[in-house]
Amino acid sequence: MRTVQFTLRHYLAAHGLSAYRLAQAARGRVSERTVYALARGETSRVDLGTLGAVMSTLEELTGEPVSPADLLTAVTVPGPDREARAWLDGDASRLGEFEPYDWGGSDPYTLGEPVRVGPDGELVIGGE
Repeated sequence: MRTVQFTLRHYLAAHGLSAYRLAQAARGRVSERTVYALARGETSRVDLGTLGAVMSTLEELTGEPVSPADLLTAVTVPGPDREARAWLDGDASRLGEFEPYDWGGSDPYTLGEPVRVGPDGELVIGGE
């Protein structure tokens, strides 16, 4: 799967700028909080008006043209592995029809060892 990441931090570093300098220069156009979130890569979406304001401010600071390609990059994110895919594809829609398992007064978190599915589909118990 492909996703897009905001790479403002890299742009700022390459041009010897700080997020603080950008936030001060963008005051009145972009909030300080937004500039810092963008620089830290903590945003999952950005308004096009905000992107345009950041680009304009960077052009003022660097004297160079700035395009969206300077601030965004596409990356490939690995999908779920085979075990996760099996869980995601499973049908748990009828689980509410069953009573919860009766552990008989025992604490299930203190019993036995963890079990997982290995790469070949075999059950792996504990640290085997």
